Amino acid sequence: MAEGYGPHENSEVVMRTPSSQRSTGRRNYLLAILEGLLNKMGMNLTNPGLVLPVFIRALGGSNTLVGMLSTLRFSGWYLPQFLVTAWMQPQPHKVPITVAMGISRAVIYGTLTVLTCTLSLSHPTLLLSLFFLLFVGSRLAAGTGGLARLDTFGKIIAPPQRASFFATRNFWGGIVVFGVGLLVRYLLDPTNGPPFPFDFTLLFALSTCSFLAAVLSFARIQEPLDPIQQAHRSLKDQLKRAPRLLKKDQGLRRYLLSRVLFNMTRLAGPFYPIFALDILGAPASMVGFYLSAMTLASVLSNLLWQKVGETRGTYFLLKASSLLTVLPPLLAATLLWLMRSLGFTVERYGLLPAYLFTGVFLLAGSSNSGRGAGLPALLLDISPDEERTTYIGLVNTVLGIVNFLPILAGAVIDRLGFAPVFAAATALLLLGYLTILKWNWKSMDNAHP
Repeated sequence: MAEGYGPHENSEVVMRTPSSQRSTGRRNYLLAILEGLLNKMGMNLTNPGLVLPVFIRALGGSNTLVGMLSTLRFSGWYLPQFLVTAWMQPQPHKVPITVAMGISRAVIYGTLTVLTCTLSLSHPTLLLSLFFLLFVGSRLAAGTGGLARLDTFGKIIAPPQRASFFATRNFWGGIVVFGVGLLVRYLLDPTNGPPFPFDFTLLFALSTCSFLAAVLSFARIQEPLDPIQQAHRSLKDQLKRAPRLLKKDQGLRRYLLSRVLFNMTRLAGPFYPIFALDILGAPASMVGFYLSAMTLASVLSNLLWQKVGETRGTYFLLKASSLLTVLPPLLAATLLWLMRSLGFTVERYGLLPAYLFTGVFLLAGSSNSGRGAGLPALLLDISPDEERTTYIGLVNTVLGIVNFLPILAGAVIDRLGFAPVFAAATALLLLGYLTILKWNWKSMDNAHP
């Protein structure tokens, strides 16, 4: 079904001219790109991996809490998804679900805007507690909406266009986020930017506006009905189906194992800005510089990934991006070794180590964009149309469980330092790369049970 359109067995068949179908498909494609751009803007204004760890530290939080932030960020997004698939999969339209969840997230960020302005100086501990509570709510809403959104993309984006679509979406979103990084750098600059807490108050407010604009864009997508109506299942029945699906579908098992290994980026990633601030002596404003560098690498590499996906295929794209994924924690561990072994200290070299650390974010941005184009496209490709929501939800829920590891990583850093975490992340990501090399994904095209 080109462009994801087809008749529904219980609905009146609406005849459209080919030009009408192309026009609707093009409009949906552009709206999906715009929604991605606005969502990336909202997320990166208060980037959970770069900006919010600085916010937590400004309120007196520990590295363990920073690790908890990363866990809540990803587990809150991933973990509940399979639990809602029994309800969501039979729904003929997924756009209204995405819109409702997007509005909920915007309301939460609006609330954080007010609380940050009023409680940061007078009750920082209370604000820290309320922040985590609201952040969990925002991630649950984002995860439920994200499941419905990806299912919608499976209907409106034809399979040959999917890798290119995700690369294009990331490219234009990345251009905007590059500018966002410059803005973040200015707002968190203690000399030129607004004082705390008004810097973070403004960032939360801008995130709120971006999320609302993203909701308005996605609401305009013309979503076709699901071609196959699914029977409603209870949560108990859905949970029983998970082991059977994994047992029968080799492609799903292999995909899931690869995603688990690549999620080991979560061990080190949340602590890169903390390492820069605590060990390399970087000022808080440099977080914006790192964000811009990471985004620039993502934008420029997306041009390459898009070409690779079109000419060499999704499997080759994943091999190349998975190799790059190993390098950021390896570079961070190497820089730490240089500082300890060769006297490459902040006292002697000033901000030079902090600027060299930018290489970590350049590599992270490049590898993230490659995986961000290949992995969602591959998941849609291996998912049968009638089980797409279930496959997406099952994979993401397992990943949600894995994402509790950053809490452990934060505790390890508090006691033993950064080196063990960077080394463990490097080893596990290398295993993920070797796993990708071993498997032939092309043989899975017809692997559905």
